[in-house]
Amino acid sequence: MKKMSTYLLILLVILLFSSCAVSENISLGKNGSASSTDITVYPFFIDVLNDFSEFLPKSDESIMDAAITGFANNLEASGKAFDVHLVKNAENSYSISFAFNDIPSVLSALKGDNEISVLKEDGSSLEFYLDINNYHELKAIIPFLADPNFEVYGPEYNQGMSQEDYLDMIYYLLGEDGPDAIRNSTIDITITTPSEIVSSSGVVQKGPTTVLYSFPLIDFLLLDEPMGFEITWK
Repeated sequence: MKKMSTYLLILLVILLFSSCAVSENISLGKNGSASSTDITVYPFFIDVLNDFSEFLPKSDESIMDAAITGFANNLEASGKAFDVHLVKNAENSYSISFAFNDIPSVLSALKGDNEISVLKEDGSSLEFYLDINNYHELKAIIPFLADPNFEVYGPEYNQGMSQEDYLDMIYYLLGEDGPDAIRNSTIDITITTPSEIVSSSGVVQKGPTTVLYSFPLIDFLLLDEPMGFEITWK
């Protein structure tokens, strides 16, 4: 039974990360900033959870509820995020919002030290850069990524693997709906700056003070090319 539970948790870890649509809005202000995130879990994932729930330890919380609640609790415990609010909109839909002074300080607090290169902000610019060499920082910020059950499906274990081979692996693990769940998973981050943007790269500018950074989840899972953007405002 222990091996069965471990195998199911591996599947659930993959599904948790690959079967969600995530949309985040970050508003940067001169006197404080805020973030709001909407997370919607695909019905395919909910169906799989229901199929496997009888094999997992009994709990008053669903697996999704526990994962989302844990993230919100970590934000609050960081001491750098304020007014953390979590709302469950529906059975498979959540909203998380919080305020902060600057994004790097939140990530540094979650990581446990001040050494961070994945995200930089200096008051008039924001830079995000992620590749296989600084991926370990993200694992420290989000412990879920360092879980041995997930690591074998993350970028460090799959360097050089093609998208086709990766999706074939997911097909054998999760069935025919698995690859499409990953193909359809995207991360959208809308960023609003406190003043007019003067230069940007790696993003789509939607207005004088607004940009959109969007990427397919599989780009993150394989990380065969660096990911990132830069924004500078007045």
